[in-house]
Amino acid sequence: MFGKMLNKNFIVTINNINDIQKLKELGINYYAWPIKDFCVGYPNTFLISDIPNSELNNSYLYINRILDNNGLDKLKELIKDIPNVKGIIFDDLGVLEIIKELNVEKILYLSHFNCNKESIKIYLEYVDSVIVSTDITKEEIKSIIEDVKGKLTLFVLGYVGAMYSRRLLINNYALYHHIEKENPLYIDSLGHKFMLYENEYGTYFYHLPCFNGLELLDLNAKYFFINGAFLTVDDIENFLNNESTIESDKGFLETETIYKLKGDKE
Repeated sequence: MFGKMLNKNFIVTINNINDIQKLKELGINYYAWPIKDFCVGYPNTFLISDIPNSELNNSYLYINRILDNNGLDKLKELIKDIPNVKGIIFDDLGVLEIIKELNVEKILYLSHFNCNKESIKIYLEYVDSVIVSTDITKEEIKSIIEDVKGKLTLFVLGYVGAMYSRRLLINNYALYHHIEKENPLYIDSLGHKFMLYENEYGTYFYHLPCFNGLELLDLNAKYFFINGAFLTVDDIENFLNNESTIESDKGFLETETIYKLKGDKE
C-alpha cells in the first residue's frame, strides 16, 4: 500500500497535535483541524491558535456544522484575523459567501450531495475542489474524474457521516430512559449499525463499519481525504499496511444505489 502513497496528497483530520510527527513519517503532510464551535462529530476540536505556526501552510480549517445566523456571525469574526493557512474545508454553502474573498484554498464537502459530474462542475466554479460523496461506485467516480481532471478530493479512509441533528439526541435518550449517558453511543437499527457522538451543537451519526476506500489511491485526484475521527495514527498506519483489525468495508464502491420504483416502466 505504501507504494501507492508515493506523490499522493493526503489530508487527514487531526485528533491530537502530537500525532503530526508520526503522520509525516507516514507521508501525510496536510492536516484538517476541526475548529472549536464550528464542528460536530469530533471529540477533539481546536482553536486556530492551537495550530503550530510551523504547520499553518499545511493546514486546513475544518468546519462541518450547518450554521445559523449567529454561527455565521461568529465565523465572520473568526476570519478577520485568520493566519496564513492553506485552506478551509466546509459543508455549509453559507460559509462560501463569507470566505469567498479569502486567498485560501476552498474545499467543499457536502457529504451525500456531491454525487454527479454536473453538480460537481458547477460547484467547481466557486471552489477549488470538492470531496466526492462516498455514496457512489468507483466506476462512477472514475467517470467524474475524466470530466474534472485534477480537481477532486476523494474520501479514502475513516468513519463516514450518515447524518446529524441539532438536537441533543443522546442526552435526551438517557434522560428519558433514566440511564447513564454514553458518548459515543453505538446503536443497531434494523441491522444497520451507527456510532453517535454528541456535543453542544448536536448529534452526529457515523455509519459503521469504517470505510476503507484505499483502492481509490489508483485514481487521479487532487487530494485524498482521511477522516481521523475515532482512529489513532497507529490505526491509520495499519490500514495503509493492510494490517488493520478494525472492521471495515468498501461502502458503495462496488454497489450501485440505483433502485427501480414499483410501477416504473421498463
